[in-house]
Amino acid sequence: MSDMENVTVIKTEGLDKLLKALGAKMPTARVGVLGDKNVRSTKGATSNATVGAAHEFGTSKLPMRSFLRVPITEHLQAKMEAAGALDKQVLRQVIALGSVLPWLQKIAVIAEGIVGEAFDTGGFGKWPPSMMDYKKNHQTLVETQQLRNSITSEVKE
Repeated sequence: MSDMENVTVIKTEGLDKLLKALGAKMPTARVGVLGDKNVRSTKGATSNATVGAAHEFGTSKLPMRSFLRVPITEHLQAKMEAAGALDKQVLRQVIALGSVLPWLQKIAVIAEGIVGEAFDTGGFGKWPPSMMDYKKNHQTLVETQQLRNSITSEVKE
């Protein structure tokens, strides 16, 4: 038996690229009321971020109506799978690019879509109805569309 018969060659080029992509400073994605989208059109009104936080976490006078944390936590995985964001081809693209940035940007857009669905469906049916008489026949949190339209995403390295 020659020495060459005992030699095993493992090609790690793809793995090396993946490790490089993941070893680099990981980009962060944010979804919510960001930057200039915080200002409401009503003069002197509370900011979109303040209105959003009151609904997201609830207050002593307002029940929690999560449009970010709960919907994204409960629906992101399935939406990513449905969009093909977890397919082998996508992983190959991440490896080829040596960066997760474009992939993470797609994930952020998917998360924005989930937030939009939360507004369309009353938090996927989980939001308590409004107790205000004038809102009985209105969809909660969408009267002016200001909060909903303030939701954006950004990905930064």
